[in-house]
Amino acid sequence: MRSFMLAWLGLLTFVASAPAETNLTAEAILAQMQARRPTKDFSLKARLFVERAEPLPVDILIKNGSEETRTIYRSGRTEALVVQPVHGAPRFYLRGVGELTGAQRSEKLLGSNFSYYDLGLPFLRWPIAKLLGEDRVRGRDCFAIESVAEGEPYARVKMWIDQEYFALLRAEAFDANGNLTRRFAITSFKRLGDMWIPRSLEVAFLLPGQSLPAEEKSRLEVYEGSYDAALPADWFAPGRFEPATSR
Repeated sequence: MRSFMLAWLGLLTFVASAPAETNLTAEAILAQMQARRPTKDFSLKARLFVERAEPLPVDILIKNGSEETRTIYRSGRTEALVVQPVHGAPRFYLRGVGELTGAQRSEKLLGSNFSYYDLGLPFLRWPIAKLLGEDRVRGRDCFAIESVAEGEPYARVKMWIDQEYFALLRAEAFDANGNLTRRFAITSFKRLGDMWIPRSLEVAFLLPGQSLPAEEKSRLEVYEGSYDAALPADWFAPGRFEPATSR
């Protein structure tokens, strides 16, 4: 059985298996994505491209468990942790700050258009989702799904999920006024052991009221990785990210 990588790097991993049944609901499709998560740890090296600046090196460490995936994004002195439970909302931590809540979740990772919130793909777990139909993205047959939520940075997200591998290929996020504010896309894949991982992830930020192509883009590009890395659990402990206490 081949494994494929479906969150951005932690949930963007999926397992190829028997053909999917027809007449699936949105809930069943999203559940299939969760069921195809990898079971082993892996580490990746990537470059973060932000506008015209020199790319930033980013280490991505992913620890998979039966109940959750924990992902660290590390560059220089910046280190962020995303905890993605199989059920429930993701949690976000920044080294020296602690848990990010409220508007802090929408702050930018290393000055890019990726927010910490985006890295957790929380809209995959929103309780209200509907199947809009079928569509094609980059030559692939996809399910089109729309999820909605209240009290979140986005009011509505439309997703395109590969029908064969149950991989998220594209997503568009809208604000409460119906304005498109962010567009996410996986533009290429890379082989890692018996998995395929997203090689290039793009996010485009659009100010409300503007139209494409008046957008700001960032890209996370993976160039190297190691599967079955057996990463130490204490690296991913939220307590490591709490502010240092003064003595």
